[in-house]
Amino acid sequence: MNARDTGTVLRLYPYGDHGAIICWSTVRHSILRTVSRNAFKPGVGINGVVDLFHECEIIYRIPRRGELCNLVSAELITPRLPLRGNIMRLRMAAYMTRLLLRTVEPGEEDPRWHELISKALDYTATAAPDSGTILHFEKRLAELHGLLSPKLPAYRALQEHFTHLPPGREELISRLANAPGQTH
Repeated sequence: MNARDTGTVLRLYPYGDHGAIICWSTVRHSILRTVSRNAFKPGVGINGVVDLFHECEIIYRIPRRGELCNLVSAELITPRLPLRGNIMRLRMAAYMTRLLLRTVEPGEEDPRWHELISKALDYTATAAPDSGTILHFEKRLAELHGLLSPKLPAYRALQEHFTHLPPGREELISRLANAPGQTH
């Protein structure tokens, strides 16, 4: 059975010579993993469409067993190209997507997860990079998980509940705080 959804590419893993396992944040299923055996084969319809942080309209086949779906087609909606034009924007986007992947289980049928990462990536693509964006994302993530507390910073609340958060956060925050044009 085929299903249709809107999704943002969060991770790409190689699969054979031309294939990929694509990890999406989707409107209907939160985290969804699909496989495309010819994703990067020249001349195939999704080559250049499915790329990191791209938002696409996707059609996928739901498996009878397991959770890895077969990607049937993808149409590009938003490429978010400005993320690639600035290394700090790219690092911010990578951190936020890794944090989402570490805290949200595949198959949670809650559109708020997709809305959170989509808005965060859209904002990051257009705004000047700053640590406030990361702190706001962590706060919203903790809030959606029901972990936000006035006693703990959002990141610490997430860290206490999810023990394996992505590395490099402190360095990223420090670099963003010391970036030219930042107010201290």
